[in-house]
Amino acid sequence: MSVEKKLIAVFGATGNQGSGVVRALKANGQFKVRALSREPGKYKGGADEVIAADLARPETLGPAIEGAHGVFLVTNFWQEGADEIKQAIAAIKAAKAAGVSHLIWSTLPNVEAISGGEFKLPQFTGKA
Repeated sequence: MSVEKKLIAVFGATGNQGSGVVRALKANGQFKVRALSREPGKYKGGADEVIAADLARPETLGPAIEGAHGVFLVTNFWQEGADEIKQAIAAIKAAKAAGVSHLIWSTLPNVEAISGGEFKLPQFTGKA
């Protein structure tokens, strides 16, 4: 009897972190993996499927994560005009609406706070 693998949707699958998550999930073999990307035509990885999803366009998120058991979310500091909190809220709302069981949001420590203001890394501070 064949058991269908649960689906994990991975945001940022064309980036370093997201592609690493896709590779790790595929190597494990326990899950079916859906790569999510703003530009799915550029995706060259090993996911089972690739779907367009843009965190700046919340209307794209529901269809991208429909049917997913889990979501790996990496927000995009580098995108022009990015607001990582808004990106995360949109993804979380879409995940809740789709009935996703697990969501992991990859963040970073607040280096400014840790270093007493010596180091300023806005991409870390925003995620913190």
